[in-house]
Order: sequence, then C-alpha cells, then structure tokens
Amino acid sequence: MKIHKFQILSAALVLLFIASASLAQRSKKPVIIKRVRSETARDTKLEEAIGIEEEGARYYYNRVDLNGDGKPEVLVYLFGKGMCGTGGCDVAIFQLVKGEYKSVSGTSLVWNPIIVSEHKTHGWNDLIAFVSGGGIIPGYYTMLRFNGRTYPENATVEPAVPLKTRAKGIAYLVGSASTKSGLALRARRANIE
Repeated sequence: MKIHKFQILSAALVLLFIASASLAQRSKKPVIIKRVRSETARDTKLEEAIGIEEEGARYYYNRVDLNGDGKPEVLVYLFGKGMCGTGGCDVAIFQLVKGEYKSVSGTSLVWNPIIVSEHKTHGWNDLIAFVSGGGIIPGYYTMLRFNGRTYPENATVEPAVPLKTRAKGIAYLVGSASTKSGLALRARRANIE
C-alpha cells in the first residue's frame, strides 16, 4: 500500500489544527476560596424580572455585592428543557432599584458555578465561568469583565478571555442543572377578560 505525500501532509495539518485548537482553549484553574449554596426561598419579583415562561425552566440565585456599594446584586443561573445547549446555559445579573429588579447583564454558554473573583474591573468584580461543549474541547475557565455597563453576552468569544492567572474567588450558583434541582420558574398567566 502506497502512502502519498499529499495524504501525509493532510493528516499532519489536521493534527496540527486539532492540537492548536486544544492549546488555545487551555486556561488556568481558579482558586475557589469558598462555595456558597444557592438561595432556596422563592422570589416572585425576581421571577417576574427574569420573564421566562418556558415549561420546565428552572433557576438558582444568590445575592452578592458585585459593585461594592453595600447592596447585593442577584446572580441567576437559568436552565431547563430547551433553555441550554451543549455549550451551557445562561447567567443573568439583576440589581434591585426602588423595589424593582433591573437587568444588568446576561451571559450565555456557561456552566455553573460562577466564581466571583477578588479582582475588579470598572468597580465590579470579575466573574469566572467554565465553558465546554458545543465544539469546545477541552473545556476551560473564562474571565468575564465588566465594561462599565455590562458583562460579556457570550462567554466563549471576546471580550471574554480564557483565564490566564490563578485568580481567587467565591463560587456561587452551586448545584446541578437537573429537572429536580433549583427553583421552578412559575409561568405568569395572561389576564383574560
């Protein structure tokens, strides 16, 4: 059996591409100082602000001061049938302003937990999330930095970047994303006249 130079070159290029993609996705692993269990009390105002009415939708949430103003923001991990893909689920951040929740940010394609880093950008804690699946092999930790208005919308592309240092932080939104975990989002009923 004769092997042609073209076949060898093609195979070498494929292996080089796979190796470079794998190396490009490597990151440092964060140092988790503590893991905080998600809150278990239902918050109907928060559920209204989330606004998802999809059957099987579930969520975890934690209150944590991300901007150092002494008032906690709310980190929310959204998951459930039809809400997540092979690359992960969504995390949202809300602020309580005059008794109402206001959306600060939403980031897709992350796996929980979310690690709140000790480091800050524009006065807000950096967030660290694990991304994998959806063609990302192997998975890696990514750094989500606040840009003055919001965090990145997608954890797998810039401005989100692979974690380059052994950042320290506290893990929130801890738990599995199964149909029996977290809190079920209650669908709002339309008013019928």
